[in-house]
Formats: sequence, structure tokens, C-alpha cells
Amino acid sequence: MAQLTAADIEKVFKKPGEKRYDYFVKTVADTEEVYGLADDEGWALLGDDDDADIIPFFPHAEMAEVFRLAAGFEEYQVAVIDLNELLAWLDDMPEDNMLVAVLPNTEFNGAVVDPGHLKADLQKELDKYDEEGRKINKS
Repeated sequence: MAQLTAADIEKVFKKPGEKRYDYFVKTVADTEEVYGLADDEGWALLGDDDDADIIPFFPHAEMAEVFRLAAGFEEYQVAVIDLNELLAWLDDMPEDNMLVAVLPNTEFNGAVVDPGHLKADLQKELDKYDEEGRKINKS
């Protein structure tokens, strides 16, 4: 896939949260990779008023990098997670009181969802692909 430009990233970041969520699900199902921010001690987390830990995920490394810089997470690096690893991890997140921020923009706006909800949506999108990873055209 071609490198995303700053204009590409800005265009996606300006979309409403639900549109970015749909973009994330479709892109991740296609590429089978997810990006987050990590350091030697673990993943970057955002907080909420209910003491939940919120982990931000992105469909492209470039988007994670723009968020990293805007959020002041200089100590973190962009890290990739295989989609299958993420799907397994989503099962364990509720017991750790974790939520997922799907593609937050530089103003920290994004869809914050329950891990089970994200897993179900990713699984539904993955069901549209055949064994070779090609999208099945059901027209």
C-alpha cells in the first residue's frame, strides 16, 4: 500500500467518529494489521472519567505517528499488532476494564467502544473475505 500523505490523514481525521470507525474496520480487515503506541513497559493508554483504560488503535502507522506527536507521547513508538493477535486480545480486555479508542484524531475525538463490539464488527467484516484473503463480491 502506498504511503499516506498528510492530506490523506487529515481528511480521515476530519470525518465523524462513526465514519472513522467504519474506515478502521474495513481497512484492518483488508490489511490484517493494527497500530498502537508502545514503549518498553506496554501500550499507551488514555483515561476516562470511569477509571477505564482506553487503548488507541489505528489502521495505518502514519496515522498512529501523527496522533503520537499531537498527543505528546514522545516516549512511545508506533507498534504493529497482527489482526489475529488483536482479536484474541480483545477477549481479555473487559476483565482489565479496558476500552478501545478507534482511530482517535489529534483532538482525541474517536469512537470509544467495548472490545467485544469491535471484535464482532471486525469478525463480520472478515467474513466477507475468502481463504486467500480476497474480498468476496456478493452482488
